[in-house]
Amino acid sequence: MSLRSHKDGVGNDTSFFDDATFERVIPLKRVGFTNDFFGAEAAIPTSANVGFPFIAKLVQTAGTPTAARVANAVAGVVGLALDATSEKQEATLYFGDSLEFDVTKALEFEFVLQLHALPSAAAVEMVWGMQSAWIDGPDNASYYVEFQCLGNGAVNVRTKDGVNTLSNAAGVSLTTTGQHIFRVDCTDVTNIQFFVDGAKVSPVPPAALMAFAATGANAVLQPYVSVYKASGTGVGTIYVDAVRAWMNRS
Repeated sequence: MSLRSHKDGVGNDTSFFDDATFERVIPLKRVGFTNDFFGAEAAIPTSANVGFPFIAKLVQTAGTPTAARVANAVAGVVGLALDATSEKQEATLYFGDSLEFDVTKALEFEFVLQLHALPSAAAVEMVWGMQSAWIDGPDNASYYVEFQCLGNGAVNVRTKDGVNTLSNAAGVSLTTTGQHIFRVDCTDVTNIQFFVDGAKVSPVPPAALMAFAATGANAVLQPYVSVYKASGTGVGTIYVDAVRAWMNRS
C-alpha cells in the first residue's frame, strides 16, 4: 500500500492507493462518502430510510426485477437484477434524486462491482456512475458521467452535460468473473478520466476528450447504478460491492 502522489487543487495528497487492487482506500478530500453495503436489509428500501442513503427504483408490470442484498456476501453486496418477463423493467440503486455531488468541485468517484449476469440481449442496458434525477431510461437523463455496458459485455464511458452527449468505447469487455474497480476523476472537467482496474480507458489526444460543461445546479448529481430494458425478455444482473465519492467543499 502506498500514499498516492495525486494532489488536489492546493497540493494536498488526496488518498491512499492500493497498488495491488488499484483501489482508493482512504480518500482525503474535504468531503467524502463511502458505502460498503453492510447491514441487515434483505430488500433495499424504495423510499427514504433513516441510516441508509440509497433507495431502489423497481419498474415492472408482471415480472419481478429485484434490488436486494446478496445473502452472506463478503463485505456486503447488493444485487440488481431483471427477469425474463417480456416487458419494460428496471432495477436501479440511487439516492432517490437527492443530488449532492458536484462534478465541478474536483469530484472523484469509484464503484466496486461485478456484472454477475451480462446483458443477455441488446435491449438490456447497464449504467453506473453519477447521474441527474431519475427518468425513464438512463439514456434520457439530463446529465451524467458514467460507465455503460450493453449486450456483448463491452464497456463505454459517457458524459452528458446539456450541450454535448459523448460516448467512447473503453476497450474493455467484461465477463461475469470477479469484481472490477471503476474510477472517474473529474478534477479537470475538460478532460474527465475514466479507469477500469487502474488502467485509463478514456480517450487521449488527438481523440476528442471526455468533458462535462454543465455548471451550477446542473452539475450536481447522485450515485446511480441501473439495469434497464425498454422491452423484451432480456436479463442482466449487477452486484454492487462499494460506492465511494470525494470532492472539495467549495
